[in-house]
Amino acid sequence: MRLRKRDLALLSSVAKYYLQYKEVFNLNDLLTIFEGTEEVPVDDYTLSYIYYYILYILTKEVLDTAYKAKRDRLTYREFSIEYSQELLGELNIDRTIPVHHLGLVAYHTYVEGINAPEFAVFGYLLRRIYEIIKEKRMTSISIPIKYFDFVKDFDRAFNILEKIKDEFPEGYYRDKVYTDPEWLKKTYDIYFLLKDLENIRVGKKEKTKVSDKKLIKILLWKLYELYTFYLVARFLEDKKKYRIRKEGEKYVAEKEGKRLILLFNIPIEEKSTLRRIDNTERVRKYMGRPDVSLLNERPIIFECKYSTHASYITAGRFKVLAYTYEYDPLLAVLVYPGLREEEMVFDKEDSGTRELDKMVKEEGGVLEFEYNNHVVYMLILDPLKGEEENLSRIKILLETKV
Repeated sequence: MRLRKRDLALLSSVAKYYLQYKEVFNLNDLLTIFEGTEEVPVDDYTLSYIYYYILYILTKEVLDTAYKAKRDRLTYREFSIEYSQELLGELNIDRTIPVHHLGLVAYHTYVEGINAPEFAVFGYLLRRIYEIIKEKRMTSISIPIKYFDFVKDFDRAFNILEKIKDEFPEGYYRDKVYTDPEWLKKTYDIYFLLKDLENIRVGKKEKTKVSDKKLIKILLWKLYELYTFYLVARFLEDKKKYRIRKEGEKYVAEKEGKRLILLFNIPIEEKSTLRRIDNTERVRKYMGRPDVSLLNERPIIFECKYSTHASYITAGRFKVLAYTYEYDPLLAVLVYPGLREEEMVFDKEDSGTRELDKMVKEEGGVLEFEYNNHVVYMLILDPLKGEEENLSRIKILLETKV
């Protein structure tokens, strides 16, 4: 699939925040997101931002290994099992049998934990990791919305790393072995990923393609949901002076005693009119899941459809109308980038969607209509139009509602 100019504009605008949006908060999250099979082009700043965020994640992760190593240093290997090619203690037959074909024997050891060689290896890796992060974090980044700001937390974590590395011996390097403690194995993984940082790229997943590169898999339709959230968050922070923070599954926007809740792809349980299906009252998984919901006394619902095809927007149009029954929203908004002019349609409902699209464009990208005694909007947010124009459209919807 070839990327369009709109796709490239979308990537340039918010791809930098994708890892945060997908809640990539630790090493395991990071390693599982390298599922792309075809690289997509992103600008240098986007890559720099992504690298900076990965540095932050890995700094936090290596601190976690350091805390575990400090704890284990007091007890590690005391009255424990050691593996070697030579028998240096009392033989443990049960553990020797599985490894004997490798030329190893298992035996009991009483070596004092503080002198264990693993801590010397860890000390070496910790210093190398510190030096790599110190060199690579010289890049400066700017963060337009405060919710995504992690720079101060990164600075604090790095300052702790600078001190804690000196609590371990300078040590030496050796290859990772499967008998290493988990915290040391994790430290190796962090070290190798840091050394390979500049080879990480952004990609999409194509079924017929494979890649040996580390490509962060990005879904464009998910990126469009993020784009909508980004614009709503910018409006709340820049224009309305709210402060946004994460709280469990939800995002909280607060100012001067006012409190709004932002939700992503999860039901608004307390507002849903769905109570029972047959004999079961466990209906949460059957509730509608708006892409973005802004909760005050009554919710404002955004359903995002990243498509220029009439049939897909028609489905989104009726989905938004259904939400007016289930959630009794203050506003229900269908967000899309605008339809293609040249597309032929044969279905009457799709033809109606094309006519509505023309009306949206004639009205400056925002069309209001009434359905089921609710205010419903069709809203064009086209990344090609630029953030400021799209922000002005968000303002039309929310200026008097929050």
